[in-house]
Amino acid sequence: MTCAYTPWAVDGQQNGGLEFVDPASNPNDQPKGKGAYYLVECSDGYRDVIWIAKKHDPGITPEQLARRAYARIPIRSPKVLTAPPRGKEGLVGLPHWFYLAKGEWAAKSKRMRAGLVWAEATATPQRMTVNPGDGQTITCDGPGTRYDPTTPADQQRSTCSYRYSRPSSSNRVTVSVTWGGTWRGSGGTSGTLPPITRSVTFPVRVVEAQALVTKG
Repeated sequence: MTCAYTPWAVDGQQNGGLEFVDPASNPNDQPKGKGAYYLVECSDGYRDVIWIAKKHDPGITPEQLARRAYARIPIRSPKVLTAPPRGKEGLVGLPHWFYLAKGEWAAKSKRMRAGLVWAEATATPQRMTVNPGDGQTITCDGPGTRYDPTTPADQQRSTCSYRYSRPSSSNRVTVSVTWGGTWRGSGGTSGTLPPITRSVTFPVRVVEAQALVTKG
């Protein structure tokens, strides 16, 4: 959605459907400080006369404001936990768990206003991608299942894990989280914003499981 702003005469004027509107008669839109009245016409059919303070740019659209807000949402590299824990050896053939720390998988929003034009941008985590370092890639729809060291391993199931097929002391794992963007703003406007991806890379060492040998 986009909106156009046209200067509006204080004593009103004819404009196809807004019959000689006197914006000063609107008790909910009284002018404050220096500024001017503008006719707002949006691509979704919204039309109104509003007061915009002089210090603000009357030409800004809700979408432009939303993009500014989106850029200010603090989205950092993900905090990733593993089982076995980071720094401990994984075993060939057994699942290596990947999951995000508590609170990492949550939407974040930022709201901005310029005069009577406003917009709110929201970034929502959509998927987690794991490159285990051996040329493969797995995609997880959520933050992964948290491993509980107090519960037997055979009673737990991971929603984001990988089984290494051979030992390696040089695997570099990269975990990426992709966020989708949406926005809504004044005049009933809304839309989508480009996805944002943040990543973190760390080493994982994988060894062969030692066979248990017993004497008959």
